[in-house]
Amino acid sequence: MLSLVVVVHEAGHFTVARLLGLRVREFMIGLPGPNIGFTFKGTRFGVTPFLLGGYAAIAGMQEELTEEKTKLLPKAITLLSLAGRLDTAEVQALEPSLGFDLEGSLDTLTDWGSVMRKKQRNGLYLYEMPAGAGVARGEAREIADPEAFIASERKLTYTAAPWWKRVLMLLGGTAFNLIFAVIVFTVIMVAVGQQTGTSELSEVAADSPAASAGLVVGDRITAIDGQAVEDWDGLVSVLGGQQVGQTVSVDIAPADGTAQTETVAVTLGDNQGAPYLGVSPVVKTSPVSLGSALGRSFGMIGMVAQAIAQLFNPATTGAVLSQSTSVVGIAFIARDAAAEGFLNFIIITASISISIGLMNMLPFPPLDGGKIVLESIQRIIRRPLPVRLINTISIVGMGLMVVLFLFLTSQDIQHFIFGG
Repeated sequence: MLSLVVVVHEAGHFTVARLLGLRVREFMIGLPGPNIGFTFKGTRFGVTPFLLGGYAAIAGMQEELTEEKTKLLPKAITLLSLAGRLDTAEVQALEPSLGFDLEGSLDTLTDWGSVMRKKQRNGLYLYEMPAGAGVARGEAREIADPEAFIASERKLTYTAAPWWKRVLMLLGGTAFNLIFAVIVFTVIMVAVGQQTGTSELSEVAADSPAASAGLVVGDRITAIDGQAVEDWDGLVSVLGGQQVGQTVSVDIAPADGTAQTETVAVTLGDNQGAPYLGVSPVVKTSPVSLGSALGRSFGMIGMVAQAIAQLFNPATTGAVLSQSTSVVGIAFIARDAAAEGFLNFIIITASISISIGLMNMLPFPPLDGGKIVLESIQRIIRRPLPVRLINTISIVGMGLMVVLFLFLTSQDIQHFIFGG
């Protein structure tokens, strides 16, 4: 489930980057590591052994280059192109006579996708020229104008992209998560229809408060303590305002079809601290138009956004966190959803896609929202932020994420594993 959601997210980054003319070196299903796959239009697509999520490696995202470092790149590409391939030992042997960091320059060109790099069995890296224009990978060639070559390669990188392109590319992941969810919810609602719980009872649990009071399958609850009940949502809402152990009057239209409404007294039971009757509803399905389905799908996004916003309200932070879950809880939720069938699984997946997409917009590096904030600050001040400052901000942001992860994981272990 998480892999699907993350791959959808990374597909957003990939698609927007390609549409904006940036190079994407790799698009992988799984965490970084050894991979199998194929190369198409400059991007290697494949699968790694670590099948939890995925990633899109966009050229030039590793560092902002100084003008001095950029000027060294034509020299580096000239040396490698004439040799075809060089390993780490050969590169380090050349550096004293060259007077500059050749290995660092080749690493930058690797990040751009202009040079290929692979780790050999002896632990050394092998730098190779990519295949192209009738020349095989690792084959020597001459680059007529190294400066022009570097300039053209740099145009394909995130580093050289203007602010608006960088922001759109960062927004692409969340956009795809939300689009995926809207498509799933809309298609299901239009195809299956809207399932609505009624106040008619399909099941009365044995030894439940309702069974003890004499309610039976087919009865229709019309009111609780004088408050009218029209459907299941209304019943749950009214019941939620009661107290465990409280005796309430329940008005029913009996299952035998008699017109007169009867009133029975029910002492509410305890369902994990909440009052309950011990009944299940008859579910009816009604058709949903495309417009209505789209509206309800976007409504789901709004509902999740409101919940996330409540994290920043001290009065509601605790309540939101208590109802949140980590990867541990998601694993149990995914298992239960899969056991109930594909439809339930894909609905839960779409719901989590909304959560992960919107959470990525929080203004904390290394999340996409935090990166957008940093990009915007640099746009306003018209110069790059110091690398040390960016690293410090990223470490603080990562620290906050780790604390949140540990808290939610502990909460999930108590709830899902130990039944707390």
